[in-house]
Amino acid sequence: MRVDEIKRSALENFVVKSYEATTLDDIVKTIGIKKQSIYSHFKNKEAIFLSVMTSVLTKEIAFINDFFSSQEETSLDRTLYALLLKYRDRYLLQSDAELKFLLRMAFMPPFDLQEETIAQFHLYNDALEKALLTLFSSYHLSDQVAQEGMLSFQHFLDGLLVELIYSGSSIDRIDKRLGISWTIYWEGFSKRL
Repeated sequence: MRVDEIKRSALENFVVKSYEATTLDDIVKTIGIKKQSIYSHFKNKEAIFLSVMTSVLTKEIAFINDFFSSQEETSLDRTLYALLLKYRDRYLLQSDAELKFLLRMAFMPPFDLQEETIAQFHLYNDALEKALLTLFSSYHLSDQVAQEGMLSFQHFLDGLLVELIYSGSSIDRIDKRLGISWTIYWEGFSKRL
């Protein structure tokens, strides 16, 4: 139980303060244990970070798989748009700490853990690419069009995620920009079908 509490506190601190600004004292303060107690579970802050990263990646890959499984009877455009809205809602409305952590660490990894963080993020990205390619292929598109669909949508999604991270926009502003961008994207891509 203590391990989960330590990881949860660390996750929340990493999201709010950043990895670099978070201290072990910050982590233990919210769960009411002594700093020395951490060392019976983790070697140092880096070990906590990497453990949190692994846990978050596992949850996020499960999210991807669960989402696409739940959309099997839905049209391609509705599935893709629903995914965009799901990420928007998780980030802005649900204040999903795991998603915020993953995205912030992907775009702004800790300097000392940059290689490990980016390598871990590639696992997530690979899972997303695979799920998207499977989705596009399931609509009996040519291999080339399915590949183009996966890449273009992933680029579209990346733009939304960057805006969520850096703009701190209101949901109204995001929805306006997302609605206009989606209409133009889908009109363009649907000509390839």
